[in-house]
Amino acid sequence: MLKSVNISDKGIIRREVIAQALVKSFLLAGLDKKSLNLIASFSEIRKLKKKDILFYEGDVYKGFYYIVEGIIKIYRVSKEGKERIIHILHSNETFAEVPLLENYNKIIRGEAKYPATAMNICNGTRVIFIPAIEFIELLKVNPNLCFGLFSVLSKKLRMMQEQIVNVKSRDVTGRLVNYIISEFETKKAIEKSENRKTPGQTFQMSISKLDLASYLGATLETVSRTFKKLKTQNLIKIRGKDITIINYNNLKKLIH
Repeated sequence: MLKSVNISDKGIIRREVIAQALVKSFLLAGLDKKSLNLIASFSEIRKLKKKDILFYEGDVYKGFYYIVEGIIKIYRVSKEGKERIIHILHSNETFAEVPLLENYNKIIRGEAKYPATAMNICNGTRVIFIPAIEFIELLKVNPNLCFGLFSVLSKKLRMMQEQIVNVKSRDVTGRLVNYIISEFETKKAIEKSENRKTPGQTFQMSISKLDLASYLGATLETVSRTFKKLKTQNLIKIRGKDITIINYNNLKKLIH
């Protein structure tokens, strides 16, 4: 006979699950167990369906997110209605932290806004929502958390700078190859953190070719032609969304 679980027990279990997930976050990795449990006590896990929107650009800022598993795209829509992808984020990454460094009173008054839209783009995604006001109160008394936040934002600034360089100084081939190498390295890092064996040189594209074209600042037709060229040059193999890197070193030379 199964033992019933009361409401307080469920709360403890939920907090422990969240705390165990958050410890893998680069932002929160330096915190002690007490601080992680405190964050977990006011945070919540959300399960998402494909194409679920977490927030729209201009929505009132409520807090930020940590990806337990899944893929989130961050994008803006131009006045002409054209979507421009800013980031593609994977497991163990946080997003929407930037407004935390803006005027605290704007968050209290409900005047802070999300600067872009966030959409889930795969099945089985789980995220942890961390409310802004409670988190800021913790920042005030925890210097390690402040350093962690600055480190994460510095990393994202470098990513933005890399994306600008990628679009402005590289042709479409260089941009696409940079994406392929980056996705492959991300896959290896995730598998290493989870103590999984790396299955050869194959990885699965995390986004559609249409989203990829938007991310690279190119047309869908151009991206398709470039994939075909890389395949013809015997640098990669493509089967559905699976990409196998045949010659990593020669492929990487095309970035420069």
